[in-house]
Amino acid sequence: MDLGIPEPVRQAFLHRRDFLVMGSAGLAALCLGDLAWAAPLPATGTLPLPVAYIDGSPQILDLKHLPRDVRRPGTADKMASRSLAVVAAERVPLGDTSLVGRPLRLRILGFYPPAALTPKRRWELPRSIDLDVVFPPPDPALPAPAPFHAWSFRNGAAWNCSPPVSFVFPLDWYVYPELSLKVVPAGGGGALTMTTRFTLDDESGRPRLQRGLYLLGLQPGAWRLEGDMALLGGKAPAELFSVLLSIEPEGEAP
Repeated sequence: MDLGIPEPVRQAFLHRRDFLVMGSAGLAALCLGDLAWAAPLPATGTLPLPVAYIDGSPQILDLKHLPRDVRRPGTADKMASRSLAVVAAERVPLGDTSLVGRPLRLRILGFYPPAALTPKRRWELPRSIDLDVVFPPPDPALPAPAPFHAWSFRNGAAWNCSPPVSFVFPLDWYVYPELSLKVVPAGGGGALTMTTRFTLDDESGRPRLQRGLYLLGLQPGAWRLEGDMALLGGKAPAELFSVLLSIEPEGEAP
């Protein structure tokens, strides 16, 4: 799939399909070889990536196969619905320190809520999206972090959207998932780059790392609204359209 990325830059990224099939042993071998890792993400010229957290999602037993009240927000029987709400991830009091020492399973599940995928509203989606996840340096001899080009979307003459993708992140006390979302808005114009890094502490403006579901906003300032999952029902405003991400300890899913 040609995403319009110059060849030198394309070669600097670890391709998604290679990443998923290599396993940890294959990745270690590549780290010690001649793989050209991408440069670290720029520290300037970026905006904060707005991230929301679905409060109550830690109680969902299977984050790979989501329950109906998450898949179809606002339509579930209120008596049967879980106690789920949407909050800014930076307002969660603290991260879950019990996650440290265990690799994390991250899943990029695609657009959310379902309203973002209805034919009548697809014109409200950005023209393009590129989501990178930054991994720690693969080797002491290569001190630069390694961005992994994990998920993309193109909304032009043809619809081109990556399928859901799953991978493992090596969490420890000093290494947390870092995300970069590059977006060309629906109205066109210049691309916006928004970044964030998860934290276990009370760092201002950083999403707290917990098991559960996260929503990555597609425009600056998204997720100022907080409240019941009904916010994400059939008439959800376009400013709440997001990319859905799940995080859990590796090996936990049924």
